[in-house]
Amino acid sequence: MKALCEVFRLELTALVRSGTLALLTVVSVLWVLVFPFLARGDGTAEGARELYLRYSLGGVFALLVVCLLASATGTLARERAAKRLQLTVVRPVRYSAIALGKIAAHVLVGAVVLGLAALIVLFRTETEVRCSHVLAPVLPSPAEEAKLMYDTYMKDPSTSDEIRKAPKAAVLRLLTQRAIDHYQTIQTNDVASWKFEGLEGLDGLSVRMRFTNQYEMRQDVAGTFRLGGLTGVVSNITQAVLTIPLKSESGQGLAPGDVELSFVNRGGHPVMFRPRKDLNLLVPADGFSANLLRGYLVMVAVLAFVIAFGTFLSAALSRPVALFVAIVMLLVSEMSPSVLEQYPDALETSRIDRIGLAMTRVAAELTHPISSLSPLEALSKDECIEARLVGQAWAVDFLALPLLFAFLAAFVLPRKQED
Repeated sequence: MKALCEVFRLELTALVRSGTLALLTVVSVLWVLVFPFLARGDGTAEGARELYLRYSLGGVFALLVVCLLASATGTLARERAAKRLQLTVVRPVRYSAIALGKIAAHVLVGAVVLGLAALIVLFRTETEVRCSHVLAPVLPSPAEEAKLMYDTYMKDPSTSDEIRKAPKAAVLRLLTQRAIDHYQTIQTNDVASWKFEGLEGLDGLSVRMRFTNQYEMRQDVAGTFRLGGLTGVVSNITQAVLTIPLKSESGQGLAPGDVELSFVNRGGHPVMFRPRKDLNLLVPADGFSANLLRGYLVMVAVLAFVIAFGTFLSAALSRPVALFVAIVMLLVSEMSPSVLEQYPDALETSRIDRIGLAMTRVAAELTHPISSLSPLEALSKDECIEARLVGQAWAVDFLALPLLFAFLAAFVLPRKQED
């Protein structure tokens, strides 16, 4: 432990003396302060607030990911190239302690800069707004729905021969994607209902309906939501997102067993939306400050994962190669979801395409912690960043993966030294 602390101190001192900490701090503070004057929102206070929360902290987080990853890819490679690592090891110090100390120093720098940016955001943002837990309707998973649809789909006379001859796995992937974006249509005077779990003892509920997709669809909605003794009325509002409070008209609230939300369409045309993506119950929870803290903790955990990966690359590769691999991985993390979603051949008829898309899926899964900015998205929409997500991020991204990468670096370093 003493050796690890000494490595941590030396690496932190190097980061301070090199100006890395000062430069990141100045750029981050300037970005958070100047961004409101550069951004152009939709003209509403809510839109400006969402834009500020998403991209002010998002810009700082992206800067830290790129800069600290680049620094981490050189931290061990430079010492190997300068033959300084041998002097460190003979003291003696374990290779794993060297890797962990360097990772910890970089993580501390990132946490300090990100924390300063978060404090500025806190003081420049309305903190009275409460976040909400987001409850989704209980539905079969897209994969389960795809399996149920498969036989019916293949027996349908309108199904093309090309799809009938395609591999079952490709058809199931196609049906799974359709299930995710499955639209439900509610005709005039029809009633639709959805089940929710965990509603007992909750109050202050609201229904959120979205009507925006890649085609920017808008709809006039008129009707009534009902959940037990709670009701919410919608009346001809053309918006991308509707939030309808549920209130008790008779003094009765939720009773045990009230789990079904219903909607009666009283409008003059059908209502169409995607229940999996576009329908939620919102439960008010704690304030913005606590939610910002949870988002900050998740981003620090992701930074730890990114830095640990860069440190491992630094142990295994030369600085230029390690930096190149790191940049490629960042690009892959951003591009993979779009490639999988927009690839024109949904049935993957070419063998080369199947191999390439399989590799892309693996890359997308492995790089998901980097590419996903879900804390920022939830924070900007005043959705609660759940404690479960924070715990998972710290258990996996902050602890397990950095330890794994540190021990992998310790395994690789002696062999690189021999070379």
